[in-house]
Amino acid sequence: MTASNELTLKTLPSTPPMLLQAAITRKKPGKTPRFPAQILEVANIRTNSSQLRRYNQACGFSDDNAALSVSFLHVQAFRLHMKMMLSKDFPLAPMGCVHLSNTIIQHRPVLTNEVIRLRCSIADNKVTDKGYEFTFHCEAFCGDELVWEDDSRYLSRAKTGVASAPKGERAEPRRYANTRDIDISRSDARKYARASGDFNPIHLHDISAKILGFKRMVIHGMWSKAACLAALSGDIAGTAYRCHVEFKTPIFLPARVRLEYEAVGSNLDFELRNKSGVKPHLIGSIQPL
Repeated sequence: MTASNELTLKTLPSTPPMLLQAAITRKKPGKTPRFPAQILEVANIRTNSSQLRRYNQACGFSDDNAALSVSFLHVQAFRLHMKMMLSKDFPLAPMGCVHLSNTIIQHRPVLTNEVIRLRCSIADNKVTDKGYEFTFHCEAFCGDELVWEDDSRYLSRAKTGVASAPKGERAEPRRYANTRDIDISRSDARKYARASGDFNPIHLHDISAKILGFKRMVIHGMWSKAACLAALSGDIAGTAYRCHVEFKTPIFLPARVRLEYEAVGSNLDFELRNKSGVKPHLIGSIQPL
């Protein structure tokens, strides 16, 4: 990576203006889109205590902790995702991209008063039968110490000509040792939008969600992950761990969902399912480092 591939921003970009720009951005990728080999960096990031409080309240984290909730930095990293997707060198339109998975690695808790430096790049990409997949890799540093990492994999749906793999038989839902119900309201989605800055219309109102092809408004995928982490915080061993989730199906609001979980060795496996406990909304695992 040469210096010409690195762009240092003075501040984190604001999400709402980028979402407006994304709504009118149209791009036609070729059969093999070329992704930019670029790194975005922002230094001297200080936590906004009001935003952190809104985030913790929206997701269910305790507000008495001297450290950032483990998924909070994702909402800052998402700003760099959007900034990169809106660059002229990025081959795909940002609107319509589906969040497939997210992996967060917390090497140690980040204190609320620490100054953070964020770096973001495109880690990999591939062509599949469903379209074009790509992964953003973000790193957070305190000084020169790597304290936190985030990988978010997205899909831009398209006809690629790649043959689809044959579908296997549907497996029976896994049985977990523990279950708890979580009620999600429309206001939960709006609170998360305010806390995160992600005002995508599919998360704000049934009418705007229907215009964009959904039967009702849906909760943010990263809210679902954060809510699981908040609910499981008492069961997570240690303070350094990796949490990976695969997003499976949207959660239409309002909804009652079931959090199923159990320890498997040193890991903690979990799923967020619909109220009947059959359809998975996300599947995840937490592994201590």
